Amino acid sequence: MKNPYFSIIIPCLNEENFLPKILENLNSQNFKDFEVIVVDGNSDDKTAQIATNFKAKFSLNLYSTTTRNVAFQRNLGAEKAIGKILVFFDADTQIPKNYLKKIAQAFEKRHPHFLTTYINVDSKKPSEVMFAFFSNLIFETGKVFKVPFSFGAMQAVKKGAFFDVGGYDTKTKFAEDSQLFQNLYDNNYKFIMLSTPRYIFSLRRLRSEGVLKSLTQYLQLNLNILLRGYHVPPKVLYQMGGQQYDIKKIENVKYSQIFKPFFLRIQKAIKKQNKDTQKIIDKIFSSD
Repeated sequence: MKNPYFSIIIPCLNEENFLPKILENLNSQNFKDFEVIVVDGNSDDKTAQIATNFKAKFSLNLYSTTTRNVAFQRNLGAEKAIGKILVFFDADTQIPKNYLKKIAQAFEKRHPHFLTTYINVDSKKPSEVMFAFFSNLIFETGKVFKVPFSFGAMQAVKKGAFFDVGGYDTKTKFAEDSQLFQNLYDNNYKFIMLSTPRYIFSLRRLRSEGVLKSLTQYLQLNLNILLRGYHVPPKVLYQMGGQQYDIKKIENVKYSQIFKPFFLRIQKAIKKQNKDTQKIIDKIFSSD
């Protein structure tokens, strides 16, 4: 049997409620030249059993590790992969039936080394759909500033390029996905951002923790990277694992109300050029 075109790698930790959806999506694809590698962080629930049940539907390999680290688990999956192109999904990602076919066509026609796509969200509510709008806008802005923004929910990389830059950095506590793409770009690998097809990004974190708390955390973590680099641990933690998401009703907050005060504080702090970057971060996210 020849090697598959795609090796699809899904790191998991207690994802029994979300993993079946992406696996069903993969089973429904109109492009079948792929293998699936599920790397489970020794889950406490039925994640491993669910993955095993799908072995009868398509080529799937399950690997378990006691190391619960998303970067480590993705790298482990990449080491086991035999496909030409590595595709990394989160366990709560969903994709339409033509997603892999369109991605394969992009690799064959435009010859990138790595890519990602725009997102849709798992909601029809206008307030939640705005998250996709702002995310896609940031993706486009990144192209202008030569910063290949993406979510780890979907990243596709040619295997040779992935290993050339060392894969995901297991020492990075947050944004190891963006760091990988930046490393690839800085090493002159070709990047493209596709407006179609679009994968479905899960808003489970926002629904569980609330819009304001989640976006405040996300902005603070990204600012920590901007001012202090990838290897300086942030004060807030970005935890892995599906067990933490008891879905709640999302807060009815306008995104413009959330983003505007943060951007104003960021602008003011950067202008002051304060050498103590942690003080800058604390000031920007203070409640006063």
